[in-house]
This record gives sequence, structure tokens and C-alpha cells, in this order.
Amino acid sequence: MEVIASSLLANGLRTEFADTYSTIRNRQADGRLGIVMDLSISSTTREPQFGYFEAAPHMTYWKRGNTIPTDAMGSVSFSVPIYEWARRIKWSKWDRKDEQTKSLFDMARMVGESAALLPERFFFDLLNGVMSTLPAVPNAPDGASFFSTTDGNGQNRFGVADGNLLTGNGVTSASDIKTDYYNALEQFKLFQDGKGQPLFSDEIIDAGVLIIFGAANTEVFEEAFLQRRQGEIISGAGTTPSNVIIDASRTVRLWGTSRITNNDWYVFLLNPPKKPTFLVDREGLQEFTSLEGDNNSDYTRDTGEEYIQWELRQGAGIALPYAAIKINN
Repeated sequence: MEVIASSLLANGLRTEFADTYSTIRNRQADGRLGIVMDLSISSTTREPQFGYFEAAPHMTYWKRGNTIPTDAMGSVSFSVPIYEWARRIKWSKWDRKDEQTKSLFDMARMVGESAALLPERFFFDLLNGVMSTLPAVPNAPDGASFFSTTDGNGQNRFGVADGNLLTGNGVTSASDIKTDYYNALEQFKLFQDGKGQPLFSDEIIDAGVLIIFGAANTEVFEEAFLQRRQGEIISGAGTTPSNVIIDASRTVRLWGTSRITNNDWYVFLLNPPKKPTFLVDREGLQEFTSLEGDNNSDYTRDTGEEYIQWELRQGAGIALPYAAIKINN
């Protein structure tokens, strides 16, 4: 990528608009990302190995005189590749000297700051099952994709029909969305732990959810979850029906995003035992520069071109996604 600075070389050019895009470009990844992605995992290898034990056995009746009943506890292991990420921007040293706003280098450095958006881009690749940023989208540890009716062995995922992939009623009306929302809550309550017992306590489910949906559907989602009174006046009663979600004091956080371009939407538990996705940080962001004054680059001395570049090593994966349900429309 090369900075084209010719339009900034006019003598006496004023600087009032030099930072037109800087605030937008420098924004950090959405704060809600931490609800659905574990951002705290580091690694010392290029493909870290992860593992977990499956459900522990539950207490059972021990008949007097018999040996204590035993049961096995399975385990799962999986790995996540680390990828290299980089960007270089170069320019002529003469352009930098002649550029009147004196902001070329500062503007170029903003590319490095945009690395803060990588985790968000990773997450939506995992969510949408596309490779717009990641070179590959992995399966979950159970061998199925992020959202699936069955696990990798063809069994009902989390012990219930439809797993964490529900067929929705569309997004035409708030009523349809609320129906699908309650279907998702009920599905969470049906999930099993692999030993025939409920996976979640009611407290975990009742702690609330984050709903992620396409920005084009913002109005109908806000109508479904934020509007207190809806519908027509009941004939002869003089009142309107209430919003059952608000009246039940349920916690629903909304995240409308342009990164979703269809009518599918997603329900994530706010307080799950484990977040459904994770970032793995192998080596943090490093910045390298080649400026004439630094006298540290044969390339700059030979060509008169300076540059700034960044390098980063990160990966992302899907944990066992029992805290996430997709409403497929």
C-alpha cells in the first residue's frame, strides 16, 4: 500500500481537515465483543493445543453391600493455528518533506492502530462462516460448525433436537422476533450436559442475552425488545398490550451491525460458563519504520522511499458453543 501524497503538496495548504477520518479509523473494536469472545488467551507456540473434560458423572443410588457405581469421564482436544498479519505503507521522502500539513507520517501510523479491529473481524468470520479475514474458519471442538443441529458424530448437539441452530419465523414483525427469542431461551433450558442433566442453571439463562443482528433490521429489533407498548388498542378496554419481555424484567442487549447482511440473528448468553469464541495472541503488534533520518535502511538510501510497517501473530477459534444460538432465516 502506498500513500499518494501529491494532492497535499500545494504550498500553503491549510490543515483544518487533516484528521477527517482519524477518529473513525482509530475506533477500538466494539466493547460488546468481550461478551462473546475470550480476549485473554496467549500462546507460546504456532499452533496451541487445547483440551477439556466432558461432563462429570452425577451421583447415583448406591445399594448397600454393592461396589460403589463408577462411570467414565471423556475428554476432547483440539488446536488453533496462529497466523501472521502485516501491513506496510511507503512513500517518497521528498513527498513527506514537501507535504504542507505535516501529517503524512501520523496518518500512516493509524494503520497500526486499526489492528485493534482484528478480533472483531475474526469474530464475524467465525459467526458468519466466511473467510473475509481469516484464511480458514475452524469447526467447534465437537467436530461440527459453530451452529449446527448435530455434533460431529451426527448426534443431537447438546442432547436436544435442533442443537444450537433454530429455524426462525423471519424478521417482518416484532411478534415473530419475540417468538424466536423465547424459542431460543427454551432451547438453552433444554441443553443437556452429556450425562442427561440440564446443562445450565436457570440463573445463567435468566442473567440475560446479547442479540446480534443485521443493522438493516434495527427498527424491528428495537420495537421487539425496547418498545414498552405495542399493538392496537384493545376494543373496549382503553389500554394497549404490554411488552412481555420488558414486563418480565428480562435483560436483552442489542448489537446491530453492518457485518451481518442477511436476516439471520444470534442469541448469546451474557454470563455463560465459557465464552463461545476466543482470540489467541502469540506475538503482539510490532512497528518498524524506515525514515531518512534514522539511517537504518539500505532500501530507503537506495530508492528514496520510506516506509512504516506492522507485524502481528494471532489466531481465533470456536470453543464448545453452548452459549450461542443462531436463528436461521
